[in-house]
Parts: sequence; C-alpha cells; structure tokens
Amino acid sequence: MLEIIALKLITSLTGFLFEGYLDTFKYSKIDGAPSWYGNSGNSSQLVGYGYYKGGIETIYLAQNECKHDIENKITKGIEISIYDNFKFIKDPKEKEFLSRVQYDAELKIFIDKNVKYERIEHFLETKETLFKDRRKHDETFAGCMISKDTILFYQKERMAKIRKDLLDFKAKRGQDELDSELENNGK
Repeated sequence: MLEIIALKLITSLTGFLFEGYLDTFKYSKIDGAPSWYGNSGNSSQLVGYGYYKGGIETIYLAQNECKHDIENKITKGIEISIYDNFKFIKDPKEKEFLSRVQYDAELKIFIDKNVKYERIEHFLETKETLFKDRRKHDETFAGCMISKDTILFYQKERMAKIRKDLLDFKAKRGQDELDSELENNGK
C-alpha cells in the first residue's frame, strides 16, 4: 500500500508542477520593481523571487529570500498533494509514511545545489527628475529558478529511499517478532 501512496504522491506533485499551480503564487507589487519581478517565467522552471531594502550587502539576503520562496512553493505543493489525495487515510503506518514524506530535511541542500539565479538587480536611492521618479531607498531584487524535471527526479529518488527505509524497518520488526515467538516457544 505504501508503494501506491508514493506513486500517487509523485503523480499528484507532477500535476501541480506542470499544470502551473505553483506558478500562480502572487507577489506583492513593489513600487519601482523591475518588470521581470514576480512574473511566473518559463513553464518548465519553478521560479522564486526575493526582495530586500538596503545597500549592496542585501544582494545575499535577496538571494536567500529567493531560495526560501522556492522552498515554500515545493513544501506547499507536497502539503496540498497529501491533503487532496490522502486526507481519509486512517492506518497509522500510512500516516507515519505521509508525515515522513511531508518533512524533507534535505530540501534546502537540494535547492542550494540546483538553484540558478535568473536575475539580480540592485538599485540605488535616487532623486526625482523630470524623467524619473524618486527611489526612496536602495533596493535589491532577485529572481531564481530550478527545473521542474529536476524537482520531480529528486522527489522520486526521495520516495524510493523512504520506501526502502520503511521496508527495512518492516523486515527488522518482522525478524524481531519471529525471534520473540521462537524464544517464547522454546520456554
């Protein structure tokens, strides 16, 4: 049954990624933002955005915010997939499996390894001129992306590892029960 749950979860997540659900997250319009900021981008990429007010040192902070945005999108996609497809599951083992799937301790590392920064722009405070509005403070805008195929490959590998861990756990538990039964029969 756990294999069926894992397959259904991957199928559901695939639908979320490629039907554009994760690209529908709305971004607040920031006055003076570049035209590319907050647009959903290429349909084969999951795009994230980051913004920070401040000097040149905020470039790193905007990049981190961008990665955090992608992490939130992936996590929300998994949460919604689980909710939509498995809200009626009662078996404690299956619930445990789903909770292991929902929390991904290695997601940040995966994002760090695979993220590509599409654009980073830093604007300095400016005075108002005849052709340009005043920019009240320095600002940094960042846009990053990860291929949706890369995300799916990662999730499939992750499901396979979780399934293997669960099967190993079941085998060990079965062996322990058999040993216990043999020990009790020998007395």
